[in-house]
Amino acid sequence: MTIPAGSQIAEPAVTWAEFDWDLTPFTAPPIPLAVPVRQHAATAHPGPGADLRAVMRNFATGVAIAATYTDRPEGRIHDAVTINSLTSLSLEPPLIAISMKRGSRFGAGLAESRVWAVSILGGAALRTAGVFAKPHATRAEALAALPTRPGPRTGALLLDAPGWLECVLERSVEVGDHTLFVGEVVAAGAHDVGDRLVFLQGRFHVVDHIPDHRPGGIA
Repeated sequence: MTIPAGSQIAEPAVTWAEFDWDLTPFTAPPIPLAVPVRQHAATAHPGPGADLRAVMRNFATGVAIAATYTDRPEGRIHDAVTINSLTSLSLEPPLIAISMKRGSRFGAGLAESRVWAVSILGGAALRTAGVFAKPHATRAEALAALPTRPGPRTGALLLDAPGWLECVLERSVEVGDHTLFVGEVVAAGAHDVGDRLVFLQGRFHVVDHIPDHRPGGIA
């Protein structure tokens, strides 16, 4: 799949149907202990924005699904979307942030409910990540079919995932063409499930589980 480099995997102003998502699993080769440093010639770019996008294509991120909801007279309407903008900001107090494109439907719902949940995806969820990067109608249908549970502190939906967080909106900040949502973590959990899912060079990649050999680490 090819996505504009440096973009967040979040609900955009255009529909995701305009992008050709390549969901072919990719298993990363073993990571060498030492990697030689190569010198690269400077590359000309049309402008600072293009330069930033070219650089950020080389920054590997995790992949998660953020979920929120809106309450309506007919009932609670849940929404979920794939993101790679998850950032840990502070341990005391526990704060995280996600960024969404301005005007996104998901962002509007989050601002209204002021709560959300994050499910950090493992390698087995590659196709799930692709589905929740699509337009709202497709996401809603997929969410109704998935096994989920409401978070005990927020009511936002959680998936079966290696890690999860429940957050209450602490503040939101307009930053350029995105909105940064800062949340206080009110509940969290993690367990080991093997392979991990990352996003790099416009594609999802499944990375083999690497044992943690430190004292007390996960084998």
